[in-house]
Amino acid sequence: MSDTNQPRQITVSEMSPHVHSFGPGENKVTKISAWLIKWIEKSLESGSIKPFDFLPSKGDLAFHIGVSKGTIQNVFRYVEDCGMVESKQRIGTYIKPKYKSIKSEKLTSKRELACEAIKKFMIENNYHTGDCLVSTRKLSRITGISNTTIRMAIGSLVSQNILKKVNNVFIAGRMDFSIEDVKVQTLVEKTAENLKTHILMNYNSGDRLPANFELAKIFNVSVKTIHDSIKLLAKQGILYTRRGQYGTVVTNNSNENSLYHYEKIELKIRHYITENCNIGSRLPSILTFAEQYEVSAKTVKKALDNLSEEGYITFTRGRYGGTFVTDIPQGVNEAYKWLALSPEYATNIEKLEN
Repeated sequence: MSDTNQPRQITVSEMSPHVHSFGPGENKVTKISAWLIKWIEKSLESGSIKPFDFLPSKGDLAFHIGVSKGTIQNVFRYVEDCGMVESKQRIGTYIKPKYKSIKSEKLTSKRELACEAIKKFMIENNYHTGDCLVSTRKLSRITGISNTTIRMAIGSLVSQNILKKVNNVFIAGRMDFSIEDVKVQTLVEKTAENLKTHILMNYNSGDRLPANFELAKIFNVSVKTIHDSIKLLAKQGILYTRRGQYGTVVTNNSNENSLYHYEKIELKIRHYITENCNIGSRLPSILTFAEQYEVSAKTVKKALDNLSEEGYITFTRGRYGGTFVTDIPQGVNEAYKWLALSPEYATNIEKLEN
């Protein structure tokens, strides 16, 4: 007797009706993703599928719909970023028990940014209805956006009737559109920002981050999105990636602008202790530091709490209480022994202190 609570493999035959035709210039990934999301939601509601059931393989689903395996891979990635499914290497893609809605998780995509860039180009170049659009290669060169993303954006604009495809040429379908403010973030950029905050609040320099698939669970995005976010932070010098068992190591961005306010004050107080104090010395009051560094008392308090957790100071109450030094930092470099991994940052540390 089979256990109905055990996860099962969903077959492609269960997923009909499916997307089987695409209009001229219509984006396949967008259309299939919308269909798959709707199918999962309805199937969960009806009880025909349940959390942890596995979707068909990319190859089977691609054959079923009549598209390439790469297209389905992009579809799965999109749906995973929406929080509805999760992919495990060599295991498959399964339905997540709980997921955030697209509205709460989906941010501006590269395709959407490209759409606004193309619309802006059309307006600035006085396009009229019926005018031919320049080639995707030229648009890519003008906007600095990849050919692939430009093609996806054109497909989206066709679905909005802003563009039309006539004899394999795209023409302006209508010009009564407005340009949206695109000063927003892609999902990768937003995830990188959230990951950076997570690192600053939970890790020290030299610590190793969890595996990418574990971070993907924390931020409810795909492993690919985490991978791209880590690459972004590595370029900023916040992370250092190594192959094999070493994984991703937290370094530090020595650019002061990247630090939170209290972290800057923590560095200054650390330097003050190194230069002016001995073990047992009493530090100036929080208000004194706040006036000296022109910050709020709350910011100073948070910096001192961090130094206390690291064992450099202690707080005592009462008439003779205060903040006392319990250990002397060996200068700023003592806190950044990981610089052996990233020697190019060593020269910037003293700039931060000065």
